[in-house]
Amino acid sequence: MAKHEELRTEINKIDESLVELFEARMNICKEIAAYKSKKNIKIFDKQREQEVVKNNVSRLTDHEFDIHAERFFKELMKISRKIQKEHIQSL
Repeated sequence: MAKHEELRTEINKIDESLVELFEARMNICKEIAAYKSKKNIKIFDKQREQEVVKNNVSRLTDHEFDIHAERFFKELMKISRKIQKEHIQSL
């Protein structure tokens, strides 16, 4: 197999894992939404989101990717808020 194809195969395996993890994360977001709704807690917590982004970016071993990881986690948090809002509206 050509090196290019080997790398694509590796990417595909990583993507499979990412999809599983994404789905698991979004399902937990729905549980969090139900809790927040029950306890009358706002969906958006700026301090918590900043902490999550900072903690995850700090886990990188190659800090060349810091800005991209920051953007990734901020977008992930935005999606999580959207899922929570939708879930609360469906309750």
